Amino acid sequence: MITTIRDRIIEHLPEPKDTLACYECFRNESWEDIDKDTGELLGFVTYFFLDFEYDMLIAAAKDNKFSKEQWRVLKHTIGNRAKSLRIQSDPNNKVLHRAAEKFGGYFTGGDIYFPLETKKGV
Repeated sequence: MITTIRDRIIEHLPEPKDTLACYECFRNESWEDIDKDTGELLGFVTYFFLDFEYDMLIAAAKDNKFSKEQWRVLKHTIGNRAKSLRIQSDPNNKVLHRAAEKFGGYFTGGDIYFPLETKKGV
């Protein structure tokens, strides 16, 4: 059973080293979706405050199945950002990519990018 963001990242990504390094290098805040009965970490959203023209967000969920609450956190975070935002994304998560388009984002490489000037839908 996975109970930490670190372990969920290791389980979720084939190459987790760079992602894990972000937690050590950049100031961040995380929201966790924890099963109340088992204590298992089902998903998370972490916002990284970067000294670039954009901030970064990492989100993951067990079996790529985001809960309704996790979607609410993502929508709120995307809608209330102060600058452009990049989300590190699993290219296989087509639901996340479709949702990104709804909120003015677009997929490029391994990231979803939300320019600040297009905050539509939120």
